[in-house]
Amino acid sequence: MFSHAVLDIDPGPEVERISALLREQVLGNLRRRGLVVGISGGIDSSVVASLAARALGPERVLGVLMPE
Repeated sequence: MFSHAVLDIDPGPEVERISALLREQVLGNLRRRGLVVGISGGIDSSVVASLAARALGPERVLGVLMPE
């Protein structure tokens, strides 16, 4: 059963953890130069774009605006 404690996260370390995993997967395991992120204007794609830019640097992230 879930409780309110599941929402008790420390955002700073969590952002760093996700960024490190993205960096490891893209640059290490997949051996890619960067990411393409489809941006719809919603919070989900905005967070993904932000995490990608933090993980790889903004010069390695291409955002593509998606139609509504």
